[in-house]
Amino acid sequence: MRFEYQPGNTLLHRLDVRTKLFGFVAVLVMTFLFQQWVPNLALALIAAVLMLWAGARAVVLLKILGPLSFIAIIVAAFAAFAYAPTETTAPEFSRVVGSLFDGSLPLTVGGISHGISLALRILTMVMLTTLLLITTPIKHFVAAMRQVRVPHFIVFIVMTALRFIPTMQHRADQVLDAQRARGARIDQGGMVRRIRAYIPIMVPLIASGIRMSDDLAAAMVNRGYGATPRPTALFTLQAAVRDYSAVVLILAALTAVVTLRIMGWWSL
Repeated sequence: MRFEYQPGNTLLHRLDVRTKLFGFVAVLVMTFLFQQWVPNLALALIAAVLMLWAGARAVVLLKILGPLSFIAIIVAAFAAFAYAPTETTAPEFSRVVGSLFDGSLPLTVGGISHGISLALRILTMVMLTTLLLITTPIKHFVAAMRQVRVPHFIVFIVMTALRFIPTMQHRADQVLDAQRARGARIDQGGMVRRIRAYIPIMVPLIASGIRMSDDLAAAMVNRGYGATPRPTALFTLQAAVRDYSAVVLILAALTAVVTLRIMGWWSL
């Protein structure tokens, strides 16, 4: 799945970008409020359901999370063994279930829960970021930054970066298809063989990126970029009733989560 806007008519597509950014930040805050894996699993499932609602197929969702799962497992393992039994006062979480190196690295129930929570946070962040990109046109991000008085050169950098991501993905797919047509066995063999097979792909991809940068610079000069410090905006954001309703619901959910955290729910 490409990290670019996918047209649709769902409520997520129709929401104002400022509402979606507020919800994005609110959910990220929620993921860091709890140390146990149960609430973070619930947030990850909510993010996955929202992606499916936005039009992402289950197969595509698995393709996004598949390569990331290996990193999440490594993070969970290191975090689990790095969590000392003295970091929790609850007896059920300080119980040691195993160890490494003759007991020097004890594995506790709290450590396992902490490691799983970190892995779920990573997956949730990736899904939310993808959801935000596929449901929001780039011009909405630009309009939001302009309304908060972000300097124009920073707006241009962000806009260019967001546009380059899907463009470079397209170019990478074209280079891969061209190499496969020439008989390159890119997807065969072990990890080392695959890494070596991707080295010839990086050369034309980097060269293509440099040519794109030169063409963009020439186009900017021809169009008089920098002639005015603040160009005229062709698109302005307008919030609707659904946006205010969504903000109220997000605030209520965030308040409830913070209250539960203060009360000590799902803490180690």
